[in-house]
Amino acid sequence: MIRDYENIRRILREIYIYGCFTKDDYIEMGFSGRKVDKEQQRIGVYLPDKFIKKRRINKKVIQYCRYNISDSTNNYLAETYRNKSFTMLDLLSYFYILQILGDGVERTLQEILEEMPFDNADVEFTKDNLRVKLDELLENQFLQTKRDDRNVRYQVADDIWEGFLDEELLELLTYLEFIKNVSPVEMPYYFLQRRLKLYLFSERKIRTDSKSPFQFKHNHIFNSLDNDILIECLSAIRAKYSLIIEKDVGKEAIAALPIKVIHDSTYGRQYLMFYNVGRQMINGVRIDHIKKVKIGEHFTKEEMDLVEVNLNFDDFCWNMSGINEDPQDVIVRFYFDEKKEEFILNRLIREGHNGTISKLKAGVYEYRISLRDPKEIIPWIRSFGERAQVISSGDFEIEKTIEEDWEKAVNKYEALSRI
Repeated sequence: MIRDYENIRRILREIYIYGCFTKDDYIEMGFSGRKVDKEQQRIGVYLPDKFIKKRRINKKVIQYCRYNISDSTNNYLAETYRNKSFTMLDLLSYFYILQILGDGVERTLQEILEEMPFDNADVEFTKDNLRVKLDELLENQFLQTKRDDRNVRYQVADDIWEGFLDEELLELLTYLEFIKNVSPVEMPYYFLQRRLKLYLFSERKIRTDSKSPFQFKHNHIFNSLDNDILIECLSAIRAKYSLIIEKDVGKEAIAALPIKVIHDSTYGRQYLMFYNVGRQMINGVRIDHIKKVKIGEHFTKEEMDLVEVNLNFDDFCWNMSGINEDPQDVIVRFYFDEKKEEFILNRLIREGHNGTISKLKAGVYEYRISLRDPKEIIPWIRSFGERAQVISSGDFEIEKTIEEDWEKAVNKYEALSRI
């Protein structure tokens, strides 16, 4: 059983993303040695045998993940999240209730309770805890109710997929395979796809174990570890509610008016942008740095005005850095063979954040954009290699930064200087 997911979330994140920590490192982070061993045992129950690897460096054992990025069918981190919070009462009540109601006969709470097995050593069913479990199954649409005089009678919910043809359900399965890998909130689609596969197998006798038809350049499955936090943030933004944000242990909680969530599709990082009530300014925090969020009160008129004024704070941001800085003009020239390297121009149009692109002459294009923090664009410029040249970037002079970085690389890797 996984009762406290927060520790597992931290351990999985360090192993999956970084893969360079030892048991001693986790102890320095605040875990006890015994706690690390126990949590890793729990993790091992939900992950394949060879998903987490070990390698020895000197006298220390480091754990890391080996994952085939082309295999988008199995999100093993999602499996740990799916199993993160159920109890024996949850498990047994789910199966017993659906089995009792499986004959299609409606029953009251008391009638269901009378048919519950009382010789189970793991849990004792009462009217109170059974009512809670029935309400949970109702909320998740496994059950539906009918009123009979003063009684509420329960029955298994109607089959929502009964009217679909097999071909339509298979098409829906393909859509879910796509959307669960491109949506910043992927867990609901992952759960729905998994449930649909089970339905097709159990009700339609259709196996769906074929390889995914999609392959993704950037597929960051580790975001599934933070979907619960992300959904709370998005819910508060939509409903115009404040948030109390808790980060690391010992740090003061932040009173925030959430504005928007920014998803970096290249590196997978997700940020919550908010108005910091204490500091009275726009701030940002990475979603994976948030330990817990608590939804507060509905926006007042004054708070609503503050959010509206700052809603377009990122008009001049490449991502989210420099939100309180003045915009600087960045000019970059791109040199490429238009016949053989048309993909360069297509990439500029696709990834250029609506910057202006003008053709100076054959094979030479000029790209202009205004940014609050031009340093954010450096990795993108570097990805074009020798084809990109920074002409100017205002006070930030990122052209000098790029030049100095290349010089450091040449000094560090002597092979470059011999080419």
